[in-house]
Amino acid sequence: MTESSSPLAALSRCMVHDAGALSVETGALMGDAIGSVDEVVAGDIYCLDPGAPQRELILTRIGGGMAVGPGSSVGIAGQAVTALARHQIMGERGSMVEVLVLELDGARLALPLGPLSASDDYTLIASETVEGELSNVAQVSFTRGTKITMADGRQTPVEALATGDRVLTRDNGPQAIRWIGRQTVRAEGSNAPVRIAAGALNNADDLILSPDHRLFIYHRDDAMGVGRAELLVRARHLVDGDGIVRMAGGHVDYFHLLFDAHEIIYAECIPAESLLVSPEVLAGMDEDMALDIARRMAGRIQHPHHGVEPSAADLDGVDATALLGRALPGRS
Repeated sequence: MTESSSPLAALSRCMVHDAGALSVETGALMGDAIGSVDEVVAGDIYCLDPGAPQRELILTRIGGGMAVGPGSSVGIAGQAVTALARHQIMGERGSMVEVLVLELDGARLALPLGPLSASDDYTLIASETVEGELSNVAQVSFTRGTKITMADGRQTPVEALATGDRVLTRDNGPQAIRWIGRQTVRAEGSNAPVRIAAGALNNADDLILSPDHRLFIYHRDDAMGVGRAELLVRARHLVDGDGIVRMAGGHVDYFHLLFDAHEIIYAECIPAESLLVSPEVLAGMDEDMALDIARRMAGRIQHPHHGVEPSAADLDGVDATALLGRALPGRS
């Protein structure tokens, strides 16, 4: 199969801007392009140059890193691509967008993980390093032993599931699993999973999952003040050094569950998202796995769940763990 006809090629394409196209319009670093964590200031207001072109970056996995793939309009095939930072910016109407800053042969690129408009201004809310690993920015994975709630109420370890098994979803009832993937990685850096100890969120057993896996919270009173009752909170934002910690060391088996749509399912009775197919997610998987997903999706596009993801600033001063615990069965 040639690169141009491969479903993998079509799903590993990302539209990027030169970093200078997204620059500070008002703030401490007026005129500066969006950059690494130590080159930005929270609260600065960015705007997108309306005349700046978007170019297509094709990503592929080479060894343990990411590189430019054949046919990319940015860079030369084989050049290494490194993620320097992930920024959360908020539009004038409250929409949140994450932007990755990439480095390619000394040049900086801005990869929006959502729609950006040149007619809006965007306030920088929060920033974090991504440890140079583009492959880990969007992993959504359960670890071996995690029990998933089935359509008939049974609790089944994720490694015992098979395609076609019907799982209980929050929004769409029983849904069939379309694909299951597995990766074994070193539990270090951004790959180190988060352990939610038994009882920390009213879970009977430990829940161990990838740090960027998002858990679902429904709260009627909008305690975080984000304007929506349905939230998706990344596991790493719940780490408190007590009942919820990062687990570094050794290796970890990560399992990915794919459905026709981006679903909220139940892992150790905690509502959590399923795999969301996007170019960034597929680029972080090995080629065989990404190609398998592409074939099974057969051109279908997934839309993210409508829950809002709070920023780091929204979570500042809020006991998100207690909030999530109250939203789960068995808590008052």
